[in-house]
Amino acid sequence: MNLIWVVVLLMVFNNGHFSNGGNTNTSNRPEVVNIGCILTFSSAIGKVAKVALEAAVADVNSDPTVLRGTELRLKMLDTKYSGFLAIAEALQFMETDIVSLIGPQYSVTAHVISHIANELQVPLLSFAATDPTLSSLQYPFFVRTTLNDVYQMAAIAEIVEYFEWREVIAIYVDDDYGRNGIAALADQLAKKRVKSLTKHL
Repeated sequence: MNLIWVVVLLMVFNNGHFSNGGNTNTSNRPEVVNIGCILTFSSAIGKVAKVALEAAVADVNSDPTVLRGTELRLKMLDTKYSGFLAIAEALQFMETDIVSLIGPQYSVTAHVISHIANELQVPLLSFAATDPTLSSLQYPFFVRTTLNDVYQMAAIAEIVEYFEWREVIAIYVDDDYGRNGIAALADQLAKKRVKSLTKHL
């Protein structure tokens, strides 16, 4: 939980709302800083993230020394497992006075929203989008707080090597996330000289 509010605070400071540095003069500080969040509330990750984010914001706002008179407000919208709804909600948030956006949970949606975030220069923080093609070089306003799939696939390749398997079958979903993940796995397995057969759903 502490990592989340630290990253959120860094985004707020880097977005220019607190340009006075260490100055404690609160006259130039906004009374409220709004952050948007798009999650699938009924998913396992969404349920946990919603509670953690609400607790992190409450933690920040309960300590007057953190933001010195500025209230952090988190506005959350439910994507209901819909990529289209996530994109629409991101656009809705970016039309308002948010300084950053947390989400989305899914890499496919993160690709689309990252393009919008770059154009509007709104930081996009994702704790669940793991597609390795979501790079900071291509998407400078995309901040990932988890390891990308390259690291996960390297771990899978290590397991395959440990058990001395020479051939594996990987099943994946045929979307950008699945295709990029399986490509990362194939690269890692090739380093271990393991033959990889793939099947998509």
